[in-house]
Amino acid sequence: MIDTTSPYSNQQGGSKKKKIAVMTGVVVIIAALIGGILMLRQPKRTDQTKVIVIEKKEPSPTEKPKIDKKSVKIQVLNGTGTPGQAGIAVEALKKAGYNPDNIKTANAEEFNNTVTTITAKDGFDDVTSDVKDALKTTFDEIKIDSTHLDKDSEFDIVVTTGGKKFEEVTPTTTITPTQNPTPSPTSTTTTPTPTPTLSPTPSP
Repeated sequence: MIDTTSPYSNQQGGSKKKKIAVMTGVVVIIAALIGGILMLRQPKRTDQTKVIVIEKKEPSPTEKPKIDKKSVKIQVLNGTGTPGQAGIAVEALKKAGYNPDNIKTANAEEFNNTVTTITAKDGFDDVTSDVKDALKTTFDEIKIDSTHLDKDSEFDIVVTTGGKKFEEVTPTTTITPTQNPTPSPTSTTTTPTPTPTLSPTPSP
């Protein structure tokens, strides 16, 4: 019998197997490369996410610009009629660091304020609290007015003093003349006897 299988066909079959093996190896290498690239990219993405979160935390909306005490304009109104009460409040504010040149005093429209009130422009809440602390030693009751001053107001803070209403007492002076006997002896050569004299002297 004659062998019909030729060496050519055997070579062809072997080369096909080699090609398949090579292709399989290439696919495995490509898959490994792709997997490695993906593994390397994952930590980079998480790092980028962390950076974004940190950047969002940096701006803090609660921070407010600090107001210089010496530039705050304050008006102190005497709300009880007690003489010098506004001046006492000014002294307390000076000790707290406020500029006396920016503090003005006047009388309130009414003298029946039992509680000291503080009214401020919008945005001066921190200053209002500081003014309240400065006046605690001078006034018993202090409240912060919830309404704000007009933005065009000449003053940033207005303090209206309160407490017991001052009642002026009209002094009544009574003059009671008192007589003090003052003996004044007069001696002469002709009349050696002393003569006492009385003179009334009024004292207010």
